[in-house]
Amino acid sequence: MARAVLGIATTHIAAIARSPQIAPPDQAARFRAGFETLADALARAAPDVLVVISPDHVNRFFLDNMPAFCIGLRDSFGGPAEEGTGIPRRIVTGHVPLATGILKHGLAHGIDWSRAEDWVLDHGFMVPLHMLDPGGRIPVVPVNVNCAAPPLPGIARCHAVGALLGEAIGSAEDDLRVAVIAAGGLSHSPGDERMGFIDSGFDERFLALLEAGATADILALDDAEIDAAGSSTAEIRSWIVLYGLFGNRPFRRVHYEAIAAYGTGCGQCLVEPAVD
Repeated sequence: MARAVLGIATTHIAAIARSPQIAPPDQAARFRAGFETLADALARAAPDVLVVISPDHVNRFFLDNMPAFCIGLRDSFGGPAEEGTGIPRRIVTGHVPLATGILKHGLAHGIDWSRAEDWVLDHGFMVPLHMLDPGGRIPVVPVNVNCAAPPLPGIARCHAVGALLGEAIGSAEDDLRVAVIAAGGLSHSPGDERMGFIDSGFDERFLALLEAGATADILALDDAEIDAAGSSTAEIRSWIVLYGLFGNRPFRRVHYEAIAAYGTGCGQCLVEPAVD
């Protein structure tokens, strides 16, 4: 049977690949060092497949077709969708058997997944793949969480979907080691009147809740509080899916810093399964 062997949560700001030099050198170096720590953990975990959870930024999905949750079901994906990310365009190998198993398990257990068989991945997926597996060695199952177009899936629903996603991985027949990457956040407001605002107080509190495994407090986060921290802070939903997937295991913080030049609270964490 398959098993989730490692969880990674990270900001997916494209500036780290496109123009890291716009930040003070010490800040950019610390953020890049965080990615190196995540990449080292990924290498040690030696996964056969990556499940990457991220919002799409209205590149694949738009207002005329905006699923709450969508799984990529294809043997390969292109990416990145955008120009000027600093990431070379490439083909990302998919893993249809695991994606199909997750889809079927979800439909039988309360997740009405949408599925995409034609998907060019945007920076939300490609930044972590570029930083953590630049050679594209590991096949990928992409999972989109709508963080772009309200109404958004609720925090409790994201947590529940994560738990069911973990069950689906564990029920897969193939003997696979699966690493899961959650990408997005933390506080940021690209493209609106608050652009550049970083709510480091919110970010620190959210990270502290994850580190403590404070499930009740995490589930008590509401849209008003999240939106007050930034127009795209809703992307923490991908982290909450990961938290549910690992059965509320406490996260280990790798790095956090509010990087003004990137306009983002940049966070990175690891989570590992309980030891049997």
